[in-house]
Parts: sequence; structure tokens; C-alpha cells
Amino acid sequence: MAKITLKSLAQALNMSVSTVSKALNDSYEISEVTKKTVQEFAKKHNYQPNVHAKFLKTGKTNTIGVVLPKMTGSFEAQIIAGMQKAATAHHYRTIIMNTMENEDLEKLALQSMLDKSVDGILFCPIHEESNTDLARQILKTTPIVIFDRTHYPVETHKVGVLNAEGMYNACKHLIDIDRRKIAIFCGAHQGITTKRLSGYMEAHHDFQIPVTPEYIVHCNVKSLADLQDDMEKHVKSLLQLPKPPNAIVGVADTITTHLLGILAKLEIKVPETLAVIGFANTDLVLSLNPSLSTVRQPTTEIGEISVNKLVEIMQKKNRSQIEWEDIKLPTSIQLRRSTLG
Repeated sequence: MAKITLKSLAQALNMSVSTVSKALNDSYEISEVTKKTVQEFAKKHNYQPNVHAKFLKTGKTNTIGVVLPKMTGSFEAQIIAGMQKAATAHHYRTIIMNTMENEDLEKLALQSMLDKSVDGILFCPIHEESNTDLARQILKTTPIVIFDRTHYPVETHKVGVLNAEGMYNACKHLIDIDRRKIAIFCGAHQGITTKRLSGYMEAHHDFQIPVTPEYIVHCNVKSLADLQDDMEKHVKSLLQLPKPPNAIVGVADTITTHLLGILAKLEIKVPETLAVIGFANTDLVLSLNPSLSTVRQPTTEIGEISVNKLVEIMQKKNRSQIEWEDIKLPTSIQLRRSTLG
């Protein structure tokens, strides 16, 4: 079958190429009836625009780049689903690159997005110091919106959650059920750690519980194997302390969900010996043994809002007048057997 082109669409619809092009691009010059006719016909015949030709003509590709540290769990999948839903609504396509928590790969991913002439970038940095100079340089020509790990020193829109509040609420729940010796498992060099750790510290202060430095551990998150080995070592060390913890909070999805497996391997009873709660967006929490208490983030909303804010920037002629927003969405806490027994 011959490839469907703008010209062949116009011929089939008995319209000019200009009219079809404007209808496909949702131009105000074209009636809604004509737009619907053209867009439905193009979709039915699987019309794909020539991105290169469009870029040469308009300087735009209608493409959004997404750069994120990992794509290993429900959290990332849910955010990407939200992004793709919003991008489609705005007639953009997405290109996604995974940096695998590696700063060199993150640099290559950002540069690759420029090579692909994306119109804007949705960027979740590894941590607050990763490739900041490059990000600032890119911002001079290409809009960026920071999502999820928003503790990042560049001036642009940022979309995340109330990290400190979410962790505070998790700690408060543990304190309310008389689990006051709380260890916290953080990700080493992760942009979410600072704010979530501050929520942990604030809860201890408010409830007048001394912070035990040994309870604050940082895990290697470069790979799942490294994380599991590291968590196992930390759990063993914690339980050998003169005053071992009786609860653990996880800072990130991967840490929280895999912690139950480590405790099961070590034959440590949950919640009898250690209660467990943490940030996690997996849909399998009820299938875990025991079912996992979680701090859940509004992932779909994060994805959708990030795209909407990026599109706003891209449509602004004078970007110097934009007032940058730091959008923080509330989390929710869902209690199950890993803390309630």
C-alpha cells in the first residue's frame, strides 16, 4: 500500500493541501466540521505526518522528550501513561529515555533529545546536582519541565508531591501504633531523599523522639541486585544494634516493595518484629505477604500536569514573562497488614 501523504489526503477529500494541513493542526481558520472530517479520515487511513518536513517548515516537530532515571515499576508506568494521555490531547507524540540512575547516561539522553529536535523536555533528574549546567544551557533554547524529583536548582515549572508531608504522615502512623523506633531506608544520591528525610526528622521533633543516626541508612539504587544486597546488609546491622528499630519506612517505591522480600528471606516477621510502610504505587500491594501499607502518589496527575505546563511554555512567545510554578500535589496513605497486623 502506498504511503498516505498530505497531498493524497487532500486529493481523496477534494480539498486543498493547505486546508487539510490546517485542519490536522487544529487551526482556528478551519471549521470544526471540516477539522473532524479531515482528522477522522486521516486516522482511518493511518496518516503519519512527515516530522522532518514539518520541522524544516515550522521549526517544530510536535514531539516531547521524556528523560527519567528508571522505568522499572508501576510508579514510572503510571506517570508515563498520564503524560501520553495529555500529550495526545495536545497533538504531541513522546520520546522516552531511561537514564538508569547514571549521570553519564542522563547527559547523553538530554543531548539526544536536542539531536531529535524535540519541542520540549520533561525531565526527572537523578539528584539535585546531576547535569545542572547542561539543563540550564538547554533551557536557553528548549523548554524543560521538572517532574517528580523537583529538588533541582533550575528555574522552570516543577511538578511533584508534598514529599515531606507524605513521609511525616507515614511516621505519624507508626508512632500512633506505638512503633517509635523507626528506621528510614533512603536511596543514595536520589533527588527525592532530601525532602522525604526532612519529613522523617520533623515527625521525630514534633513527637519528641530522639533521632538515632544509625536508623538513617542510604541504599545503593544503581541496580536491583545492588539494592537488595545493600538492604539485606542494613537490615542485619540494624537488628544487631543494642536498641534495634521496630519499624522501617521506605523513601522510594523500589525500596519499599522489595524490602518485604528481604525481610521474608531473613525470616523476620512483619509487622511483629518490624512494621513496614513507605512510598509505593504498585497495584500489587494486596498480593504481597503481608499486604503493604503505602504512601501513594497521584502519578497520573503528575504526568498530565507536567505535559500541560510544558505545552503552556512552548506556546508562549515571550517566555521571560512566565512566573514559574512549583506545583506540589498531596499524597494519600493506605494502611494494610504490614503495619496493622
